[in-house]
Amino acid sequence: MSVTAPRGFRAAGVAAGTRDDGARDVAVVINDGPSRAAAAVFTRDDSAAPVLWSRQVASGHRVRAAVLASGGANAAAGPLGFQDVHAQAEHAAGVLDDSAAEIVVCACGDPGTRPPLDALRQGTADALAEASRSGGLAAADALRTTDTVAKIVFRRGDGYTIGAMAKGPDASVSSVLAVLTTDADLTGPQCELLLARAVAKAFAPLGATNDTVLLMASGAAGTVPDEEGFAALLTDVCADLAAQVAADPSTPAHSHDRAEGS
Repeated sequence: MSVTAPRGFRAAGVAAGTRDDGARDVAVVINDGPSRAAAAVFTRDDSAAPVLWSRQVASGHRVRAAVLASGGANAAAGPLGFQDVHAQAEHAAGVLDDSAAEIVVCACGDPGTRPPLDALRQGTADALAEASRSGGLAAADALRTTDTVAKIVFRRGDGYTIGAMAKGPDASVSSVLAVLTTDADLTGPQCELLLARAVAKAFAPLGATNDTVLLMASGAAGTVPDEEGFAALLTDVCADLAAQVAADPSTPAHSHDRAEGS
């Protein structure tokens, strides 16, 4: 189930043809609410176009959906790369009949690659059409670059659930992407504070161009959680993801400490 274990979320992963191996390469995670509270932690280093866009979106503490692609990182692509990301967000928003200002866009893969925009648009439309409560594993699979297995986890709290998926770094594609979801009733500022603390405890500082950890809260469980208990469970979820990343044979030895954190 991963990101679709909490109520209020749908997901999908599809093959859009941006990867030579024909694997799934576009994923979506949709928050159907009633709340859209969200926050994200990003790389501290020079940022790729998807991070520049998504940092603006996350600053509003509201996210309707995340669109993630593994066929190219769109890093060091300059203004054209940012235009591509903006177009992706606008396209997804159009399909959802929503605002591009609430669409997070993430990317990983070859840092010098701008995947064909038409393929990304079609893949995004297909993924949005297929998105369902059973699509969490396919979405996690679409995140993989050299990861040998998808990284997923979910935990049950006191009247709420947290779900997550992630991909880890490798020698040439050193980006960590993670999406966490919960049906707890949280505010945007709460999401920001709780996520920042969990990431700081579970992961080493994020430093690659595309590193992104996103938390979305649907409020669908109707439970306002005890902050201390939620923080502990969120940290446990992040630590589980970090351990899975570190254990993957594709993760280079020099990245293990980065994934495991302190």
